[in-house]
Amino acid sequence: MIYYIKRLLIIIILILPFYLLIRRPVRRGGKREIALATFFLFMAGLLVLTLEGTYSSPADMFLNASRRIRTGEMINPIPFQTIRVCIENFEWDKFLINIVGNIVMFLPWGFGLALLWKKNQSLKRAMFFSFLLPAFIESFQLFINRHVDVDDLILNFLGGVTGAVLYFAMRKKFPALKEFAE
Repeated sequence: MIYYIKRLLIIIILILPFYLLIRRPVRRGGKREIALATFFLFMAGLLVLTLEGTYSSPADMFLNASRRIRTGEMINPIPFQTIRVCIENFEWDKFLINIVGNIVMFLPWGFGLALLWKKNQSLKRAMFFSFLLPAFIESFQLFINRHVDVDDLILNFLGGVTGAVLYFAMRKKFPALKEFAE
């Protein structure tokens, strides 16, 4: 788990100068800009981590994905299979990465969408976007020779929705959170 956290931090540090150059948050200032920068940098780092793989020409990537779909190679379409196996053959490190990590890494997605944009301040939209991003990632992983697992989709969805629910709960206790949304 520490390995992934270190990699995420390195990616964020590498992306930060480009974000600062393009967005120029110092000129804009304010708490929302800090929250937006944090959200963007985390999500960019998350995408880099989840979309690492074997890249080649688009035609070769498409052929590889087609072959994998036909053969089922490195694809788990059975809900809760990986989760069940992870629990039955419990190893703390694997549990932290496969179960806890897949939930926790999407908490900021649900929380940030609701925090930063008024139009995303409903559970229905949180659920939609919490499904959409992990579905995109898992689908794209077909093309880059990464393992594709419906359980990752389920856990990522759970993390995104939990992040939004945390925002809604915190907003009741801290009404100032409403100020961040545009």
